[in-house]
Amino acid sequence: MVTIRSDAGDPESHEHAAWSRRIAVGDEAAFAAFYAAWFAPTLALARAACRRDEGFCLDIVQDVMLLVARKLPALPTDAAVGAWMTRTIRRTAIDRLRSEGRRQRRERAVDQDAGPAPLEPWHEMAGHEQRDWLQACLADLAPADQMLLAARFGGASTVADAGAQFGLSADAAHGRLRRVLERLRRKAAEWWHG
Repeated sequence: MVTIRSDAGDPESHEHAAWSRRIAVGDEAAFAAFYAAWFAPTLALARAACRRDEGFCLDIVQDVMLLVARKLPALPTDAAVGAWMTRTIRRTAIDRLRSEGRRQRRERAVDQDAGPAPLEPWHEMAGHEQRDWLQACLADLAPADQMLLAARFGGASTVADAGAQFGLSADAAHGRLRRVLERLRRKAAEWWHG
């Protein structure tokens, strides 16, 4: 397990802690210095955490640096800065890997025309609260969207068959279904994980 030690060179150094205090009050010059000092260590830990290509790891670095700019607290020591950065990089790498996995699953489902990717918080729903919530969300949809969903998932119809019932081409039906399901996914993520 890789851990960053920002105080490895000089145990008396408090430069990184001083930057954290200045960043916490919006000092852009402190952020620029912090970014320059932490770019390479952040990239190294991102690579160690996820073992992905450089582009993927650079996205993690960008996400981490945005968190630094918005949320880095004023910390008392360089060691505390190093610990905060290590935790933040690992969490960000995990979040990005999970997001990438969800995106890939959705793309595979669309490519195979096997219907939509599983609705993440719904695929193992149990209990009346979740079912009631889903029914309420479906009732809020436009009638045309409700009918298209019912045609697609209520029977053995393909997307093309469901669209044809309403005078839509396969591409138009696919696009409409994708947009409706994405809205439902966003609502679910906000409601159940917000």
